[in-house]
Amino acid sequence: MKRSLTLLLSLVLLCGATSMPLALEHSLIDRVAVVAKVGAPAASAALLILENITFGRITDADLEVKVGLTPGQLRSPNFQLPSVRAYALRRIGESNLPEAMEFLQGITPDDVGSEACCTALRSALQIAVRQAQFNRLPDELAKIRFLEDTTSERSAANWWAADELCERGSYRSLPFVTAVIRRSYSLPQDIKPEEVFCEGRMSIIANQPDRIRALGSFLTSKHLTVGQNVSNDRRLIQWAIDRLHQMKSPRADAELQRYQKEIEAELEKLPESADRHQEFLLSIRRSLDQSPWVPRRK
Repeated sequence: MKRSLTLLLSLVLLCGATSMPLALEHSLIDRVAVVAKVGAPAASAALLILENITFGRITDADLEVKVGLTPGQLRSPNFQLPSVRAYALRRIGESNLPEAMEFLQGITPDDVGSEACCTALRSALQIAVRQAQFNRLPDELAKIRFLEDTTSERSAANWWAADELCERGSYRSLPFVTAVIRRSYSLPQDIKPEEVFCEGRMSIIANQPDRIRALGSFLTSKHLTVGQNVSNDRRLIQWAIDRLHQMKSPRADAELQRYQKEIEAELEKLPESADRHQEFLLSIRRSLDQSPWVPRRK
């Protein structure tokens, strides 16, 4: 159960850290997905490319050029990997094109691959369909209700829905999230970290409508004290770093650069005896150093 749950969590968090394997393939898919939006001149070409990757098909060079890529960039064998195909499928779910919804509703799990080889793809399809439906809802209240209802499904989409509720800071939905976690884990030592991680994200997001400001307010030196649960502290910090990176905005980048400077200042002040705290700070610095959105240290 725990192994399969880890797979589902990785699908939910496919936009995670920039240091993840296959980052080049994911970044190319992201560039295509940006074009697969209503109003973009090459939207149809972009959607077709995402569909090709989903099914493991080779994309013609002329399509690559239409979306701003160099011919051959999507020819790597890595684009045949189930995890990369699942990533493309998730991006179709995020598209606001009517054709994207038609595509998702017109395919079945067997179309993307057998259960024996392609669990990631089949799970990604379940999530992509719900994501597409979610994105077309008119207001936040309707979206929260949809997510709460989806947590009761017996599919990969229930973890996606629970994660979205945590990300949106919906405290009222905490019982729904807790129910998903407790259905998936049996041991208290597995349940508690997930509950704490969700509540931690909610507390950061809930009271500040400006998401960049909320994340930046958390990424400060006052939150760099090593607590009893170092792994959860580190997990929340990594989450906040990743979310700012994904925004790809000057304001978000400025927050990351400011945080990098604070980490350096804290490391310089540490006595040599503070091994545990030093390792904690160094692990954060490594995450920042691996990212393209902060200046390299000299």
